[in-house]
This record gives sequence, structure tokens and C-alpha cells, in this order.
Amino acid sequence: MPKRLPRSRTFKGDPKLVYYDSATGTAGEPPIVLLHGATFRSEDWENIFPRLATRYRVIAYDARGHGKSGRATSYAIGELADDLLRLIEGLAGGPAIVIGHSMGGATALVAAAKRPSAIRALALEEPVVDNWDRDWRADYYASVRGALDSVAEPGAFKRAVAAVPLPARGPRGERTVGEVRGFYAAERLVTYYKDVDPAFVEQFGHAKPDGHELVGGAVPPMPTLLLAAYVSDGSALKDGEAEALAKKWPDAQLVKFPAVGHRIHGLRPEPFLEALEPFLRKARAAS
Repeated sequence: MPKRLPRSRTFKGDPKLVYYDSATGTAGEPPIVLLHGATFRSEDWENIFPRLATRYRVIAYDARGHGKSGRATSYAIGELADDLLRLIEGLAGGPAIVIGHSMGGATALVAAAKRPSAIRALALEEPVVDNWDRDWRADYYASVRGALDSVAEPGAFKRAVAAVPLPARGPRGERTVGEVRGFYAAERLVTYYKDVDPAFVEQFGHAKPDGHELVGGAVPPMPTLLLAAYVSDGSALKDGEAEALAKKWPDAQLVKFPAVGHRIHGLRPEPFLEALEPFLRKARAAS
């Protein structure tokens, strides 16, 4: 896996959070904090982090139960949001611009509702808002949890990861992780999954996560950019939900991406950044 993040550091607390800080940007401007999705880790931003770091200070961190960060007894969405807020308070030195993917988007929404003063602007990529009534990705999470039983045996673990079914068929008709080529090939996902706490998968993937009702009711008062795929391509959002959220939120804009699926930033980094940059410039100018 290419190393495109700076050296990792540890933010102490319960649990500890391992983070990556570009230490770039202009003093006094809000830093950008990147939040990855469920079962992933900070390396999932390797297509994005270095490009943003040419203009801004960028911080990415491994969520509790993921990557190098500590494990926890609870993976409730409110606890994840509290982790984000304490990291902003302890590292950012002021309000931050938060970019969250999937679970990271849900985390950012709840954090924004809890403490609006900590977040200057939100960019939410495919946030998991209100989809648990349709068992969204239940087979995927069950397969990942099963693969983790063989994590101590590298060969068996790689085979188990390769057999994980894709939540939506890939652009070339791929049905399993092992058939995927490019950024999300099995070799990369092995590195993601091997450091996921099985208890996280059990809490997040098999039932409506604790506190997730906080997400659907959250209305961010700050400028918000919603980046969404289409339902037919495996979006986390229900049919018409992205449009409804953009109307419900007071200062929101919506950008939709066809034929890409749930992981927009990893698969289409250039269009993702093209949609993001005008929003970031406006948020920075308002600081």
C-alpha cells in the first residue's frame, strides 16, 4: 500500500486515537478533519489527503475500534461523535471543517448537533442517516465479521476477505472483493479489516446502532455539502433522501455522482475534489 500519509501520532484519552496531521496550511484558517467509514481507516483518504494538504492543514484519524486506535466497549454513534469533538478541541485550535464518509458522515452530523461551535462547515459523503430498516449492507457486515475469525491465519484471512460479497455489483460486474481491481482491491481491504474490532462489526452491522436515531433528526446549522451516489449504484441514502435532506438543512447544497457507488472519494478522487474545492474556499473565506 502506498504511504501517502505523514507519520502517525497518538492523541491520548479513552480510547486513544491515532491521527495524521499534515501541519500545513495558513495559520488562523480552520483545519480540515477527515473521518473514514465503517471497517476502514485513515489510509482510505490517501487519494485525497495529500492534495488537500497542499492548501490546508489536514487531520485524519482512525475511529475507535479501527486501525491503530484503541478499542472500546461502546461504539454508539454519540461516543464516536464525542471522539471527534475532543480531537477538534485538543488538536485543531478552533472550529474545523469536517469531511466525513458513510459512518464518518453520521458521526460528523451528530457532533455538529451536539456542539455547533466546534464545526465551521460539513462535507458529508454518503452519510449513513436512516437506512437500517432495509438491512443496508447486512450481508457485507456479516461476511466481514466471519472473516475476522481467521485474522490470525494470514492465508485464510486473505481468502475470506476475497470472498466478501460486494454490497452492490461493481462497474465491471464484480460481485466479490476478490474480483475488484484498483484502489479497493482485496490487498487493500485486508489491511483495513485486519485491525477492526470484531465487537464494532457486531454493534454497527447487525442491528440499528445505539444512538443512531440522533443522526436522522440532526439539522446542521453550518454550511453543509452533501455528496451522494445514486440508489441504483449502491448509495447509503434511500431514493429521494439526498434531495430531502438538502431541502431540510438550512444551508446545504447537493452534488450527485452517477455510476460510482458509495465510495466516491476512493474511486473518483478528481470529481470528488472538484465538487469539494469551491465549498472549501467559501468556508475558508468566511472564517
